[in-house]
Amino acid sequence: MKYYIRDIMPDPVNRRVLLAMFSVIAIYGLTVGFLYPLISIRMENWGYSSAWIGFMGTLPFLASVFVAPLIPVIIRTANVSKLVFLSICADIFFLAVMAFIENIYVWFVCRFFTGVAGTVLFVVSETWINEIAEDRTRGRVIGLYTLTFSTTLAISPLFIVFVGVDGKLPFLFAVTVIAIGLYPLRWTRDSKPDFSGGKVSHVLQFVILAPTLVCAAAVMAFEEAAIMTLLPVYAIRSGLTAEVAAVFLTVLAVGSMVAQPILGVLADKMNRYKLILICALIVLIGAVLLPVVIDSEIIVWPIMLVWGGAIAGIYTVALVIMGQRFRGAQLAAGNAAFGLMWGVAGALAPASAGIAMSVWDPHGFVVVATAMAIIFLIVYGLRRHFRGDFK
Repeated sequence: MKYYIRDIMPDPVNRRVLLAMFSVIAIYGLTVGFLYPLISIRMENWGYSSAWIGFMGTLPFLASVFVAPLIPVIIRTANVSKLVFLSICADIFFLAVMAFIENIYVWFVCRFFTGVAGTVLFVVSETWINEIAEDRTRGRVIGLYTLTFSTTLAISPLFIVFVGVDGKLPFLFAVTVIAIGLYPLRWTRDSKPDFSGGKVSHVLQFVILAPTLVCAAAVMAFEEAAIMTLLPVYAIRSGLTAEVAAVFLTVLAVGSMVAQPILGVLADKMNRYKLILICALIVLIGAVLLPVVIDSEIIVWPIMLVWGGAIAGIYTVALVIMGQRFRGAQLAAGNAAFGLMWGVAGALAPASAGIAMSVWDPHGFVVVATAMAIIFLIVYGLRRHFRGDFK
């Protein structure tokens, strides 16, 4: 692995930044993957309704909606290393408050601000890595980055098995792990990224400039949020047990992890727009096949594996293309737009899929998953027709 990292990032200063940003995104993955089930289970044990639990779950997404558009402006003049450091410290502080103050209204405030900190870590780490990556190896760099996030996101809920959900221990455990992530920031001291260049520095301007990439981020975020929330419900209502329904999410997560390095290599070897199109087509096919294969004891699992890889792959390849096309303020605006789409989709997807399932139970979920893939393909086709510059 050491020699592989050296090959894809030859410059020693940038290589240290790369490893530091891997640490940052691992912290973000831990925060997302560990806190969601922990807080939901705690609130359930306290007797709160699903509506209250759902509202708590939307707060990090709402934080992204408010904060993401501001990040390109902030990092044009801020010391990026200090910004990341302060965000991690804020994450630690608000988790510590949640550990010692068991008040639901205090938790609402803390959950929102952990969402703010997480959004900063998410956007800045992606922007910084894309800024320093060489185009010949950009796909492999982004593939490793997204693999790191997918892995920590997948394994972090398992920590609940060891630390439980009651008392201060789970939060203090999270605080300790996150605090360890502060050390690698020392490796960024010699790097001075400049995000002030470029003509576009506003999120909405970037949406107009690169609608295909922004749509890709929206589709991935929407599909992921809907799947994480309602795929187990869809499986149960299709006649499967709760245990099998839970395994669906695990298989999708494994597919996402396995696909990242493979897609990274492919993104360095072939036309990246064709690769993102292939991923979108697989997402569409997977959604259409789901009602047909869900009762199968064998076929459903490889399809879920590939489907999970393709959903995550849309985002990975979109990141690679964005780094290929943009620099400086434009790149920062692009990653902020991706963060904004994640926030909007996370807030809207579960409700949209839930309403669709209430209209057509249970296949409304499939309709929503299919519709999102079709929307991306339409945007892709229109952009290619009018611009013809997908090279």
